[in-house]
Amino acid sequence: MEKGPFPPPYASVVQTNISYPAPQVAFQTQPAPMATVYQPPAAQMPVMAAAQPAFVPAAAPMAQPVIQMVPAPAPVQAPVAQMPPAPAPAQDEVVIKPRLTTVAGRMKCHYCHKEVVTEMKYVNGMMVWAICASLGFLGIWPCCLIPFCVNSCKDVQHRCPHCRTVIHVHKRM
Repeated sequence: MEKGPFPPPYASVVQTNISYPAPQVAFQTQPAPMATVYQPPAAQMPVMAAAQPAFVPAAAPMAQPVIQMVPAPAPVQAPVAQMPPAPAPAQDEVVIKPRLTTVAGRMKCHYCHKEVVTEMKYVNGMMVWAICASLGFLGIWPCCLIPFCVNSCKDVQHRCPHCRTVIHVHKRM
């Protein structure tokens, strides 16, 4: 086969008159937008007044009436009562308590009023005792003491490092 500058024709692949079903689309008619015409207020439009022609003798030709532009009267403003300025709203201090969970957090101590990072202490809570009791009832005696050694079962006490008071207790159950 000879190599030429053009690829060979593919006559057997030509497809014509392929018809696809048209998708059925439900159309909703929408109201056409209303056209509005801007009309300036009547108080701002100039008033045109025709001047009365002066006495003209009969022999003189009739002159065209003179049209003068008369400015519209200025709108009368009602007196505005001067009110004293409104007092500024009081600035309330918004305190957002950080969510203290199983990690130490930065917060302001309520007792010594210092910005501190809390110290954590794990204490036995309801979850430890519930797991211990359920393992004891199931008859797994040696394993019922395991929750007392696992920190992820215990409650977390957050303390202030300066005054040593309990700030928050995160309870597991």
